[in-house]
Amino acid sequence: MSGPSAGGDEGPDDRPAWLDAPAHRPEPRELAEALVAAQRWDAALAALGPELAQRPDDAQLRALLVRALRATGRRQEALDAAQQLLARDPHDPYALRLGTLVLLDVGWVDEAIGLATRAVASDAHNPANHLALSRAWAASGRPGAVEHQLAAAREALRLDPQSIDAQLQIGTALARAGDLPGARDAYRAALSLDPGNSAALNNLAVLDLRSGAHGAAARHLAAALAADPQDRVARRNLDATAVRVLGRAGWWLVLTPLPALLAAALGWDLVARAAAAAALLGTPGLLLWWWRALSTGQRRHLRSLRRRLRWRTWVWPAMAMLVGLVGLAAPLLTPGQVTTATVRGYALVVVGLSVVRLLVASARPTWRAELAARWARIGGR
Repeated sequence: MSGPSAGGDEGPDDRPAWLDAPAHRPEPRELAEALVAAQRWDAALAALGPELAQRPDDAQLRALLVRALRATGRRQEALDAAQQLLARDPHDPYALRLGTLVLLDVGWVDEAIGLATRAVASDAHNPANHLALSRAWAASGRPGAVEHQLAAAREALRLDPQSIDAQLQIGTALARAGDLPGARDAYRAALSLDPGNSAALNNLAVLDLRSGAHGAAARHLAAALAADPQDRVARRNLDATAVRVLGRAGWWLVLTPLPALLAAALGWDLVARAAAAAALLGTPGLLLWWWRALSTGQRRHLRSLRRRLRWRTWVWPAMAMLVGLVGLAAPLLTPGQVTTATVRGYALVVVGLSVVRLLVASARPTWRAELAARWARIGGR
C-alpha cells in the first residue's frame, strides 16, 4: 500500500497557447520557461543547455534546470545544479525551497529541514516556504517531527486559506499522529477546494484501506483515476485494495467451516451440509460483489494483477483456500464422521493461522495506524 501523498511540489501551469503557434517564435529563455510550465521536461533540458552555456550565472535558468532534472529523475545532477544555484544566492527563498525538495529526493532529510528553515527565516510571509518546511519534517523520523510538520502546514494555511497543499500536509501529519478523523476532515477540506484532487482522494483511500473499508477505498480510487488516469499512486493503492479483499476472502474460507463442523459434531447433518454449502458459495459471491462494484477501468487494470505481485503475496490466499476447503469437505460430504475432536483440531489450526497472521501484520511499519483506523471505524468515528 502506498503511503499518503502530500500533493505536488510545484504544480503544473497551464500550457501557453502560443507554444505551438508557428507564427510566434519565442526567445530561448521564454521557450525554456514555457516547456517547463508544460512539463515537457526533455525538451526543456534541450532548450536550457545552450542558454546556460551562454549565461551560466543566470539564476532563473538554473532554477528551471533543477526542476527539469528532478522531474526526469536525474537526482545527482539536480543536486549539483541546486548547490550551484544556492552558491550564487544562499539567501534566496525560492532557491532554498528547490534545494529542500532536491535534498528530500536523495534522502538528506536533516539537511532539507535546515534549508527549509532558512527559507522561512528569509521570508516568513510566503506560505510556500512553510509548506517546504512541512514536507521536510514529514520525511523525518526525529522526535517531534509530526508536531513540526503540522505546525508548519497550519501556518501555511493561515497565510493562504485556499491552499490545497497545506490541507494535504495537515491531513498527513494528523494521520501520522493517529488523529484519523482529523486527517479525513483535512482531506475533505482539500476536496472542497478541488473536488478532483487525486492526492486527497488517494489519501482518503489509504485511510479506508487501513480501517478495512475496502468498498469506500475502491470508490475513492475510482474518483482519483477518473481525475488522473495515469496516477501511479492510485493504481498501486488499487492493487493493495485487491490484495486486502483477497485476504478477507481467505479469512472467510478459514472461519466459515467452524459452524458447519460444530453442527455435524452435534449430529445435525442437514444443518451442517447447508452451512458448508453456504460457506462454499459465499466466497465467490463476496469476490463477485466487490468486482462488480469496480469501474470498467479498475477491472481492466486488475486483470493483470497477478503479473505485478510478488509470489509471497499469494501465499495467504492459497493457504486459506486449502485449509478452508479441507475444513468444509467433512461436513459437506461425510457429516456423520465429524466428532468433537475434529472440531477441536480444526479450531487449533485456525488459532495457529491467526497467530501467524498477527505476527506478520505486526511486522508491518503501519500496523499501529491500521489498528487505530479499525478501532475508529468500529467506534463510528
